[in-house]
Amino acid sequence: MKRYGLYVLSSTVMLALIVWAVSAGVDRLVMARWQTGDSSIVVIEKVLGTRKDPDASAVGAWESEFAGLAVMYRNGAREGERREIEIMRLVDSRLDLIPGRSYLLLEDRFDDGTVQYSISDRYRIPDVAGFIVFACGALVVLAGRSGLKALAGLFLSLIFLIGWLVPRIASGGSPVPSAIISIGAVSAITCYFVISKKELRLIPVIGAVGGAAGASLTGWAMVFLWQLTGLESDSAALLASTSPGLPLKGLLLAAVMIGSIGAVLDVAVSVTSAMGELYAYDPAISPKRLWQAGIGVGKDVLGSMINTLILAYLGSSLPFVVLIATEGADFLGLLNDPHIAQEILRSVSGTVGLLLAIPATAAAGVWLISARRRKKGFAS
Repeated sequence: MKRYGLYVLSSTVMLALIVWAVSAGVDRLVMARWQTGDSSIVVIEKVLGTRKDPDASAVGAWESEFAGLAVMYRNGAREGERREIEIMRLVDSRLDLIPGRSYLLLEDRFDDGTVQYSISDRYRIPDVAGFIVFACGALVVLAGRSGLKALAGLFLSLIFLIGWLVPRIASGGSPVPSAIISIGAVSAITCYFVISKKELRLIPVIGAVGGAAGASLTGWAMVFLWQLTGLESDSAALLASTSPGLPLKGLLLAAVMIGSIGAVLDVAVSVTSAMGELYAYDPAISPKRLWQAGIGVGKDVLGSMINTLILAYLGSSLPFVVLIATEGADFLGLLNDPHIAQEILRSVSGTVGLLLAIPATAAAGVWLISARRRKKGFAS
């Protein structure tokens, strides 16, 4: 126990140093490469005070004010320069201006030569990089080799999704078939690193792809019957205006399938592991008993996975649900809202994917394990 505590302590200190080094390195890299037109990175040294905008006509949440700031530029031609500026912002702005922190400063230049300053956002890239490294490092420290394998699988999966799926859809590829191929690839990558027995790695891949296909068919039926357009979100509407050739309905279904792959793969891996352990304990186990074991384990895991899936979708849309509730919409109106219908589509399609992944995985397990047993000379 003492040895493990010393290991955790030393690993924590080492991880803290690595996080600090990565954050500092990322910060230097960003400062050298930041090129976003009229945007600069500044550190606020002092807040000088505020005054009302004399020309403002709006009141309440849209009322504007001027805030005086003493800032130092951190990048570009003005790096190291200190200036006192006055920015315009909303009175009820949720972005607090804290001395010592870095922010993104926008400069709007007008035809008469005047310049209007505004703070657009907090500069957080080094902090984001630091927390990502911290999470990855903590996983490796606590889970060891298994954590390292999980990170490798996640990294390669992200490379595939960002490097292949996104460009393919953006170039006009069909979203749903592309998503199914991606699910198969991500499942294969994950199973390669997660499942130690090579002969079992194909089983959860088949189960995950089967679940994804079922989710896709269910989603298509719901989109057709509910007449969803895929334009319910602001980002989808913007995408439709900039890339009118993209099939937004298919993109919606692809997003549902990719979003549920984690839960579907969890179920498939759990069923596969249970069937693999039973086969290792009793190589002569009957296919019927193997099937029953796979289905039984799948049922036990299903409840928690459905909760995980649906609550994740609900959590992502919670601000919008609260917004509708505060506007006084009744329950029936809430159900008929296209945004809520889209979240229900995600939840129901993902649930169907989970349900179908269980028998698909169990059937694949019985087939492959029975084939392996026949190859070894056992009677089926």
